[in-house]
Amino acid sequence: MEKSTTVTSEKKISSNCINDDLSFNILSKLPLKSLKRFGCVCKSWAPLFENPHFMSTFRSHFISNHQSLYNDTSLLLQVTGREFHILSDDNEFENTVNLPNPFQQEDLFFNILGSGSITGILCLHRYQGGPIVFWNPSVQEFKVIPPSPGESVPRYQLFSTVINGFGYDHVRDDYKLIKHLFYTSPSSRDCEDLGLHDVPWKEVLDCESLWEIYSLRTNSWKKLDMDVCFEGISYNFSAHSSLCGQLLFLDGKCHWWYYVFLDDAELALESFDLISEVLCTTLVPLLDIHAAHLVELSGSIALISWTYSSAPTFDISILAEIGVKESWIKLFNVGPLSCIHKPVGSGKNADIFFIQEDGEIVCLNLSTQIIEELDVKGDRYRQVGQVLMYKENFLSIERINH
Repeated sequence: MEKSTTVTSEKKISSNCINDDLSFNILSKLPLKSLKRFGCVCKSWAPLFENPHFMSTFRSHFISNHQSLYNDTSLLLQVTGREFHILSDDNEFENTVNLPNPFQQEDLFFNILGSGSITGILCLHRYQGGPIVFWNPSVQEFKVIPPSPGESVPRYQLFSTVINGFGYDHVRDDYKLIKHLFYTSPSSRDCEDLGLHDVPWKEVLDCESLWEIYSLRTNSWKKLDMDVCFEGISYNFSAHSSLCGQLLFLDGKCHWWYYVFLDDAELALESFDLISEVLCTTLVPLLDIHAAHLVELSGSIALISWTYSSAPTFDISILAEIGVKESWIKLFNVGPLSCIHKPVGSGKNADIFFIQEDGEIVCLNLSTQIIEELDVKGDRYRQVGQVLMYKENFLSIERINH
């Protein structure tokens, strides 16, 4: 009897251990959002993110389970102001694509907004202002976007424009563009430079702003009633908010980040739903960083953060649930990497692209931790070298515009 009892007890212990192993294996395959929530269900699951073995398994599943999202998707590498290379799956150069020149200007320098577009239409813009262009490289078609009503102001009214997002509304089959206008009053030097006399100061807007959204389907702009300035946030946007790594379009939402000055956060992520036109803010916990770069990684929002040094270390945090600050999880830590300046985009196979101090573009695979040189140089000051997601679309832009 004693022997039978002992065997039974051992079976129970063994069974429990197996069950734990199986549950951990199952949990490692769950989406991050579900996993964060399930941590509240069982005490033994709560510290999973502190378990090195579990995290290693989870990272592998996170990278491998979403590769089908990038079927038929290409990568564009900008190598000059108007020239792009199409990268193959082996990070080899296949073809060269030239940006259009709709205004027939010499030395025209356009940049592509955000991280590209897997729906086939790219948004071209210039940091110093000027026209915005929608471009479909597959059919070599472009459309110049008309100025918005918010830009129709008297000469004495100064303003600056920040493009906050470009994306696709799949419900209405429409491409949309969001921008934020900041109005300021002219200084005495501005009045002198512009030849302004007798400025009606009571009519001048100062420190005011306006949000507008453009619809390709209606070829028109409309005012957006939203305010991202709330108590405790210092909205620290500049004319360079449209830079590579600041914006991301994913799952029908335009995302952008900016610096804030709070006791428990230094970055905030704004997510604007193009269908409902609702804005949601997600604070980012204190990271003690100098810079950040927003990318898509395995179908999720990823924030790469780092501090400037001769050999920086890059942390990659994934957002599990929009609007929930506590759902950020630091999933990867890369480095220190000598001679690396900053990231310039993400790829299809857990690849992160960086530009080095000498302008060389390199590719780091998160699975293997191997860095590959691509034998091409960019310009780390003019954003030449950014890597963009792209999926061919042979439908005309005009089909939506009519």
